[in-house]
Amino acid sequence: MVDLPFDIWWKVFEILPPDARVHFRAVNRLFLEIARRVQYRHLVIDGYGKRTKRLMKTINSLSLGYHVQSLHIQPWAVSNLPSAKAYLGPGGRVSSVFDHLHSFFDSDFPTRRAEALVRERMRKQIRLVKETAGMLRFVQEYSLEWNVDRPYHPELFTAFLSLVDVSPFGQTLTKLSLKVPTDRLICLASVKLPALEQLDLQLVTMSLSERCINDCFDCFAVFVNNLCPTLSSLSVSSSHISLNLNLYRLFYLLGDFPHLRSLAVTIPYDGAHFSSLDSLQFFIRKHRQTLQELKLLCNRSAARTRPNDPCAKYWIQRTITDVCAFGNLTNLSTIELSLRPLRSELTPFLTFLASAANQLESLTLTDDALTPEEVERVLDAVTCRIPAGSTNRSSASYCNLGYLAIRLQYLCPFTIDLFASRLCLLRSLKLTFSDVRLHHRDEVQLSYYAYAYFEELRLFYAEMNSRWYPEWKLSSLAVSECPYRFEWGRDLEKVFTKCIPTLDSFKVF
Repeated sequence: MVDLPFDIWWKVFEILPPDARVHFRAVNRLFLEIARRVQYRHLVIDGYGKRTKRLMKTINSLSLGYHVQSLHIQPWAVSNLPSAKAYLGPGGRVSSVFDHLHSFFDSDFPTRRAEALVRERMRKQIRLVKETAGMLRFVQEYSLEWNVDRPYHPELFTAFLSLVDVSPFGQTLTKLSLKVPTDRLICLASVKLPALEQLDLQLVTMSLSERCINDCFDCFAVFVNNLCPTLSSLSVSSSHISLNLNLYRLFYLLGDFPHLRSLAVTIPYDGAHFSSLDSLQFFIRKHRQTLQELKLLCNRSAARTRPNDPCAKYWIQRTITDVCAFGNLTNLSTIELSLRPLRSELTPFLTFLASAANQLESLTLTDDALTPEEVERVLDAVTCRIPAGSTNRSSASYCNLGYLAIRLQYLCPFTIDLFASRLCLLRSLKLTFSDVRLHHRDEVQLSYYAYAYFEELRLFYAEMNSRWYPEWKLSSLAVSECPYRFEWGRDLEKVFTKCIPTLDSFKVF
């Protein structure tokens, strides 16, 4: 056998299909060890079928838990139907007869029997999961996900939340992702995770009352505040089916986190999940010296159970305006913002970007599609001007951006010229657009017959083939798919590879 370093064999096994790994692991002990690490490093338990039971029993019997680095559990619905084996043989037939007799004299008997069967099965299933979790000593990432479209058993969520407290990996866990029924969060009040650095919370409150939700936040905030010594990343998101949710209470209860580097908040774009932004704004201000990454994002609008403030939809603008008013985030290097509401005034966004331009390395702007003129305003905001009298006289401005993701109304040569001239140090660019035009000031809409659009594309390609960007350091470019049944990815790749000499990665998403 060729004597290669362990890391190289690891990479080889990563790209092998699962069937091939089964054959290779029988070659020697080294291959067996690598194959097991690749196979068991990500453990997913999303049901209780034969495959999952066999997998957990194998981990328990062969003590393979030390290979598992991440654990993902999606609780399932436990069947209340008796198995086919229950009525096999003479004993099964007798049992079936007695069940029918009980049902005849007691109409509630089938319901009680089904409930008892579910409880017994849940006990067995929880026991096996806990036994498996007891073998996992080096798990660093744990995610518990609720499929809101399916019925669920609260007992399963309670049991699986308790794993972080009763299992050995509670001492090694660095990332915890939770999407659970909100009333189950109270189980975490007494839990302490000494190594946790990242917490991702997805709230789905359904029709829970605001009082009940706030009571849950009181308990959950105790758990989060106990993470004070280690927490570096906090993400809170809510969905449109959370009817009575008010996140003001949660952020009001959160304390200081001296090592917090990243904050992400995602709520419905109408801002209905904040009765007041004071607590969120104060939380950001408290951590303005440590925050390096800020994400304020939107999703689908929520159903309303009470009158909503007409200005609530401007929650992102109001938050970043408050940040600028009370002092800049001095270490902020990554920004991700939803430009909501659509077609709103860009001035608050641009003012905020300008305040962070000196240290900004990554920028993502979602939702609203920008015109070339608006793109130019964004680039003006993130461009730093060199003060008069500076010793560096080679250029009057510079931009530190290394990554940019932006949505365009249409792609045109003028926009590419802007990126190349203003963002010389940009390494990675992601563009979302649905149209390609030759001239950025042409407001005439094309009649999208095939020949007309094909001609516009041809002219665009010809124009871009005449361009050359030798100073642009771009190495990765991703563009969106064409919505008009044209496969423009291959042609765009040829064009951009030719005019950007440093480009080595092109993707269509």
